[in-house]
Amino acid sequence: MDGILSDLGKRIADRWFAFLILPGVPFAATVIVAWAMTPSGAAHALDLDILVRRLDTLGATAQTIKGIVSGCLLVAGVAVVAVLVRELSLIVNRLWLGRAAILCRLMRPGIRRRRRLALDTARRGGYALPERYLPHRATWIGDRFALVDERVAAQYGVSLARVWPRLWQLRDDRTPKVVSAAWDDYAAATVRVAWALPYLVISLFWWPAAPLGLALMLLGWSQGRRGADDFCVSCEAAIDVQLRRLAHMVGVPLPHQRVTTAEGRQIDGILAKGAYLPRPDEGAPPAS
Repeated sequence: MDGILSDLGKRIADRWFAFLILPGVPFAATVIVAWAMTPSGAAHALDLDILVRRLDTLGATAQTIKGIVSGCLLVAGVAVVAVLVRELSLIVNRLWLGRAAILCRLMRPGIRRRRRLALDTARRGGYALPERYLPHRATWIGDRFALVDERVAAQYGVSLARVWPRLWQLRDDRTPKVVSAAWDDYAAATVRVAWALPYLVISLFWWPAAPLGLALMLLGWSQGRRGADDFCVSCEAAIDVQLRRLAHMVGVPLPHQRVTTAEGRQIDGILAKGAYLPRPDEGAPPAS
């Protein structure tokens, strides 16, 4: 799953208008309001009368050469911020994956708590939960992505990183729409959280921007959890539906009419192009 997630930057770049430019419009409006209200001080940060007067003054200035230059600088500044937000979204994605050792150490109490909750849920449901299914990453989102790898490997004996590109070639008309929609939702969540940082920077000069930034961060986190879960469910569903077809395409017979771990290991070996076969000299008899 981590290999699949490495494509996140490309997806954000493909959706630059929806993910970066459209959120830049309210950000530009916030910058203008903050610029107008900063001289009023924190006590009058939400005074509408002052805001109207300042905006009238800015409107009159906008018709001059100075106003035109300021407007161009504002547009250029928002464009630069949008580019920075794209890079920040990649950092957000890496943090959400929760693979860094330092994050795991910092979030160790949270990991233990999620493990207890998972074991308690399994106990109440009357089933055993394998150790490999238990949380071990720093974040819930990271554990959700890692669980897909473990579930696919346990059920079918294949590597998700190897079978997914092939399954994507065999997809039907509906699969791309479902998977892409979930993926876009998750990618948009990382961008939404990344947009929170510029708002928090503006709050240093105009404090009402702080609640906006915090709201974006919380909404993005919630959307990210939902998008990650939907994406993982969609990936598992695609594998469940298409893996038998992939077995047929690579020439692996299915005596049980389904893919077991034995057939899955054969599929994995074929897709790995013999990467796990012994070297020719290992099977050769010793020289006399």
